Amino acid sequence: MLQRFSDVRVKVILLGDGRVGKTSLAVRYTHGKFQANYKPSLGVDFLIRRVVVGDKNVRIMIFDTAGQESISTIRKRYYNGAHGAVIVFDVTRRQTFENLPKWLKELKDQVGEIYTIIVGNKSDLKEERTVNTEEAKAFAESQNADYMETSALSGENVTDLFQTYIDYVITEVEKV
Repeated sequence: MLQRFSDVRVKVILLGDGRVGKTSLAVRYTHGKFQANYKPSLGVDFLIRRVVVGDKNVRIMIFDTAGQESISTIRKRYYNGAHGAVIVFDVTRRQTFENLPKWLKELKDQVGEIYTIIVGNKSDLKEERTVNTEEAKAFAESQNADYMETSALSGENVTDLFQTYIDYVITEVEKV
């Protein structure tokens, strides 16, 4: 018996300051490897991964945006149609955490309320942390966002992060 597959597209936008690991998270998820040499994004990079979930062919499209203020106009063009946003900060650089309200405002100004996960990346660098988990969770909760910690280096929680969006979109599709 032939199984009937339906296609689901998931668009996720990655936001956050430069050098927090947005590209590393996207590459880890889509290519299964860690990119050791840092190359800043120069606008918006587009990565894709196809997975099968039950009877659904899922194409998750990740829009990896550059964190520099100078390209904010270009970055904002890619927000439209996003199912969710991942706002990343570096747990070892407090300023990237303190800049989260700026990223949340930009997101809300562009697309309103969408499913958002705030991600504390580089969780493998435990000795160098400047933002603790409880503080970050409390902030995310105050913003009606979920919170997760990841390590692009070790791969910890990276698949779970993107699977959360896939599950969310599939649930929304099945409601229709």
